[in-house]
Amino acid sequence: MPESAEKFDITFLPDGLTVQAAVGETILDIANRGNIHINASCGGEGVCGRCMVELKEGTVDAAPGLYLSEEDYAANLRLACRAKCNGAATIFIPLESRGDASVFKKAARAEEAVSVETLDPMVAQVDMELVPPSNDDNVSDLDRVAAALQAQGESDLLLDLDTVRLMPAALRDCEFKAKATIHRELPLADRERPPVNRILKFSPQSPDQGFWAIAVDVGTTSVWARLADLRTGEAHPPVADLNGQISYGEDVISRIVYADRKDGTGLGTLQGQVVATINNLLSRLEETVPGYRKGTFLMTVSGNTTMSHLLAGVPPRNIRLAPYVPPVASWPCLRAADLGIEVEPHTALQIFPSVSSYVGGDIVSGVLASGFYKRPELTLFIDVGTNGEIVIGNQDWLTCAACSAGPAFEGGGVKCGMRAAPGAVEDFSYDPEKKEHHLGVIGGGKPSGICGSGLINIVSELFKAGVISKQGKYVEDSTPFLRTAEDGVEYLLAPAEASAGGHDVVLTEIDIENLIRAKGAMFSGYQTLVEGVGLTMHELENVIIAGGFGRSLNIENAITIGLLPKLPVERFKYIGNSSLTGATLAALSGSMWLVANDIKGMMTNFELSETPGYMDKYMASQFIPHTDASLFA
Repeated sequence: MPESAEKFDITFLPDGLTVQAAVGETILDIANRGNIHINASCGGEGVCGRCMVELKEGTVDAAPGLYLSEEDYAANLRLACRAKCNGAATIFIPLESRGDASVFKKAARAEEAVSVETLDPMVAQVDMELVPPSNDDNVSDLDRVAAALQAQGESDLLLDLDTVRLMPAALRDCEFKAKATIHRELPLADRERPPVNRILKFSPQSPDQGFWAIAVDVGTTSVWARLADLRTGEAHPPVADLNGQISYGEDVISRIVYADRKDGTGLGTLQGQVVATINNLLSRLEETVPGYRKGTFLMTVSGNTTMSHLLAGVPPRNIRLAPYVPPVASWPCLRAADLGIEVEPHTALQIFPSVSSYVGGDIVSGVLASGFYKRPELTLFIDVGTNGEIVIGNQDWLTCAACSAGPAFEGGGVKCGMRAAPGAVEDFSYDPEKKEHHLGVIGGGKPSGICGSGLINIVSELFKAGVISKQGKYVEDSTPFLRTAEDGVEYLLAPAEASAGGHDVVLTEIDIENLIRAKGAMFSGYQTLVEGVGLTMHELENVIIAGGFGRSLNIENAITIGLLPKLPVERFKYIGNSSLTGATLAALSGSMWLVANDIKGMMTNFELSETPGYMDKYMASQFIPHTDASLFA
């Protein structure tokens, strides 16, 4: 905001927060600057319609257009990304346009405990009793430390300049009876080479401030963190919150575009947002273990390729440009504090390696957590989302791919779509004899919109009831809930007077088309990988579903619409936030960190768009469940 501009107050309801603004700023930019979340799937490009707000007082410059009808405009509704302020105003953010992290907090409480077979963390503490220097013994402090540690079998020692600067005072404060905390930087390419032992800190042998690591999963939508005790191997319950970047776009492509803004501010903004989210989670961990940060020496972070680059502040633009080469695949060890993360300077940071631009460290971490990489059964591992990742294989081989499913599974591209949050329709049943339906709403109460799992359940139930055809079209006169509207035929789930937002909650044929495209991208991805290695879908022995979306996924309904392969339900298993679990395992065990890098090396990546036959399979999947009936027999 220009310093010379006349400033005025914009108040955001229902939270009552006020942010100063200048003429010409958009409501979305003002809200972002005040850390007030408004949904903006497209990053403020005006092409998603998710940032609808209500003008309560004042005026803004905006006009009807795409996603904003004359009726909406008359009702004082505006798109936050297109409404420019010209004076003081009061803006109400409706439920479906807000961010709500309560679902993530509930999911975090449901995550299971993590344990490792062997507790062998990448950091270790070694006690030293040094002979103090004297006139007769004037060996340097560093040489004195090196000799003492080498006498205990520690070699290839390395100190950063910051550690060297703190060393003289630290050694004398503890009268040369010191404890050295060492990070064993394990070799990845050459296993025969011993680790580099980087000394992180010198401290007294007592008092004890604990010995901790933090595991972090940086997701596109949410960020998770958990504390791990490096002495006992215990992993504490995780905490989670919305990724602060979400106000700048809900998918990785929109984030990459924002990071590449011509004014040069985008990358720093996104890096600052995710770091702020992590710091907030670290403060919440402090409530459980006060003062743990002084004894935290390691962070392990898993995330998709784009999220890893944004966290590190590395420009991600080439991830989306042919030939789709990320700047970094295997990350060097970093200092967490150098990224702005609020931990002690001695905390080392290890980011999981990525396989390709769109198969990232979160999938490597997930495969590590699942354990199927060491078993003989043919397994399909999937993380369903906007960028759906797929891995197929067993202990002998792994193939992987990413497919652009689109935002339907996150509620995007759906007229009344929303993320899984209170007010979202997540379950649905239909009685074809009574012509009645029942809505299952997250948190109970009135519905505000439809989340991804709700979309699957609604379409599946209406398809089984004969209301929706194999082509994804409504069957005329099949139910009294059908009506013709401006966007075509739609199904009325809840009238305005029965909804939380005061508007009709509907499912349109366009919504169904978007779901069919999304599920088709995923299914044709599985099919391409399986057939690419000479196998069939029916030969899959296990299907592992990871990620937040899988938590609420109805397996039978997902099979009905053709999202999941037709297999016995007992072959499917949901494993929760496998990315966080894998990061926790690596925090507790250096051996598991090496295995994660082995997993990366095992994976053969398929670029589906360049794989012969993929588009044919994709087109064949654009029906419910599929044009090839034998696949779902």
